[in-house]
Amino acid sequence: MVSAMFLLAAGFAGGDGESIRLVLQRSLSHNNAVYWAAFNKDGKTLATASLDNNVKLWTVADGKHVGTLKGHGDGVAFVGFLPDGSIATASLDRSLKLWSADGKATQTFTGHQDYLSCAALSNSGALLASGGFDKTVRLWSTKSGALATFSGHTGNVQSVAISPDEKIVASGSDDRTIRLWDAQAKKLLRTLDGHKLTVDALAFSPREDLLASSSGDGTIRLWNLEGKPLATIGKGSVGIKSLAFSPDGKLLAAGGTDGKIRLVKVSERREILRIPAHKNSVYGVAFNPAGTLLASTGFDNAIHIWEVRVK
Repeated sequence: MVSAMFLLAAGFAGGDGESIRLVLQRSLSHNNAVYWAAFNKDGKTLATASLDNNVKLWTVADGKHVGTLKGHGDGVAFVGFLPDGSIATASLDRSLKLWSADGKATQTFTGHQDYLSCAALSNSGALLASGGFDKTVRLWSTKSGALATFSGHTGNVQSVAISPDEKIVASGSDDRTIRLWDAQAKKLLRTLDGHKLTVDALAFSPREDLLASSSGDGTIRLWNLEGKPLATIGKGSVGIKSLAFSPDGKLLAAGGTDGKIRLVKVSERREILRIPAHKNSVYGVAFNPAGTLLASTGFDNAIHIWEVRVK
């Protein structure tokens, strides 16, 4: 049973009088920690990836379990929907897989020499990026497979993201750096320094040239794509494990090792809401395409679906 403290929280988005609340709609679960969640294009289906080696599919309206993708030999670290309804997954078993909309595996990509720890899918569904404990970042075509391998990190790669225009791949590492790679020229653009611990999450804004990063050092940092630091939000010992921008780019959701979800108002560069959500680390946060729902996933095996109420 979900504690009553999870049911409702309120925050204020600034001097415009706008208030934002997260209201819990329903809770779902896996048999092990849940790393990632993704909504499909119409927002009616949610996919969740877990350390139990499976991806589960749910109908958002009623939380009904409608399918399971089985085939990975280790925990699944990432899941994403392509625009046509097909699905991409990435696993600690060092592979990425593509699945048809009805749940049949259609392609498998391999190349990482150690745990594949993170992945990202481009908006068009044409590109996949992945990072691993082999310290490499790899770029893939969802049609034809391997495109490039980027080397340079001196620690495990823990996070990757692809810019909306598909020109830049960002990667974050145990070496405390963020690297920006040119996806077309297949070369390093620049290295960003500033975090004091592992860079655990990265997200590009959908509406402006902005990159968000978060770390075990307890901070969220905002950068322009030229590598200039724009803001540092938060401080302390609570690591931030996950990030997601709302579709309009106005909000940034973050999940912490303290089990709490944070909302940042991007224009004001400040946190406006923090609520208890999971029993421990929040590994994933994801907005639906309309920006009206937020899914969170955790080490506690749970998935929560929250309504985002703006007044």
